[in-house]
Amino acid sequence: MPKTKEFKIQDRRLLFKCPSCGARRNSIIPDIRRKTIRCHNCGEMTRALFNRRPEQRVHHAGKLTLKTRDGREVEVTLKDLSSKGIGFELPTGKSLKLLTVGHEIHLTCSWNSNLLPDTRYVVRNITGLRVGAERLRR
Repeated sequence: MPKTKEFKIQDRRLLFKCPSCGARRNSIIPDIRRKTIRCHNCGEMTRALFNRRPEQRVHHAGKLTLKTRDGREVEVTLKDLSSKGIGFELPTGKSLKLLTVGHEIHLTCSWNSNLLPDTRYVVRNITGLRVGAERLRR
């Protein structure tokens, strides 16, 4: 099974560095999210995940409290943060129908009050149990 590594894409270009032998190669990458790349030097296979975000996400782990506009509360698992948004995972079960894209939500963090300075977010995408939300500006 190939190793998985995240690569930064800038202007549709990738500087691939083989994790095995260190060989480098520039490539143009179409609008895809992942691809298996074979090193031109050693033949090692690498599963590449492509990140096109101008700002990197910071990976976190912890529990947050999500509150919907209708007052329902559920505990969710924080996955990542950036200055523009947040990624979290819903628990399995009844909470799958709790959110839809476009819903406004409030998130609070009991273990670090400075982690989420703005608590209001809008849900932008839902993939399985994974939710991405954008920070609302005041």
